[in-house]
Amino acid sequence: MRLAILAFALSAASLAAHAEAPGEVVAIGPWKVEAVSKGQKFDRCTMTRTTDDGVDVRFSRDADGLDLTMSSPKWKLGRGKSYPVELAAGSSTLQADVAASGNTVSLPVKDEKFLRSLKLADGLEVKGEGATIKVALDKSAAALDRLEACYAKNGSATERNPFVAPSGKP
Repeated sequence: MRLAILAFALSAASLAAHAEAPGEVVAIGPWKVEAVSKGQKFDRCTMTRTTDDGVDVRFSRDADGLDLTMSSPKWKLGRGKSYPVELAAGSSTLQADVAASGNTVSLPVKDEKFLRSLKLADGLEVKGEGATIKVALDKSAAALDRLEACYAKNGSATERNPFVAPSGKP
């Protein structure tokens, strides 16, 4: 029995250790979390899902912080234009202008109170002038935590050669 528990614990630890490598995807409820590289260099971690209406929702975590991006093949948006929106998660709201390009809108999410609400709320509503997009936030707390852990793990990776002594010693 102990051997079975130990084997399970080791396999779970192994999965967690490898799950955030670039190109590998971890599913947390409806969310998919992964590390993204540009060439050989780590770029960001993303958390994605598609709504029932076919809108692709992506939270990206990089050196600049958290961004929300939404896209739909049905949208035709002016390149370089911005559109006013109100985001609502639980009792928190955020007024913002989303930047548009083709069929995609994006905005940085810097408000700490709103970020906390994303973890606690059941849903996110993005209200534009023409419609409201509803995003279920089931398992978002765990997925956002995993997104941050992914960035912390991959963003702190050293680029120096581990086989050569550092040039300056403390």
